[in-house]
Amino acid sequence: MVAFNPPPTREANEEYAKHLHGVVDKLFKSLSLGLGLEGHELKEAAGGDNLEYLLKINYYPPCPRPDLALGVVAHTDMCTITILVPNDVQGLQASRDGRWYDVKYIPNALVIHIGDQIEVFYSKFDGY
Repeated sequence: MVAFNPPPTREANEEYAKHLHGVVDKLFKSLSLGLGLEGHELKEAAGGDNLEYLLKINYYPPCPRPDLALGVVAHTDMCTITILVPNDVQGLQASRDGRWYDVKYIPNALVIHIGDQIEVFYSKFDGY
């Protein structure tokens, strides 16, 4: 199946993707340095200049009966980094120390998920 992507949408998505690549580069560098690594190491472990990027666009409108809605089961992100552009529709939660927390919507902010691959990469550097 081939997705139809009209030219104006394609151009906007390509421009958006360029900006996200810069965000990802900064995140990799900051995470590397924060873990005591050289600034380039996590990005190199993830593929360096051959990184795979995936842009998914989902829209979740407000649910008229949230008490009847089924969400996604608890999971971890198997990827390296997920960048979410949230809206004011509540529902995203994160788990820490066995407790679930609602992710607060902050206008014009991104939600960054650090995926399982960062742990795998770091264990390689840390000697686990």
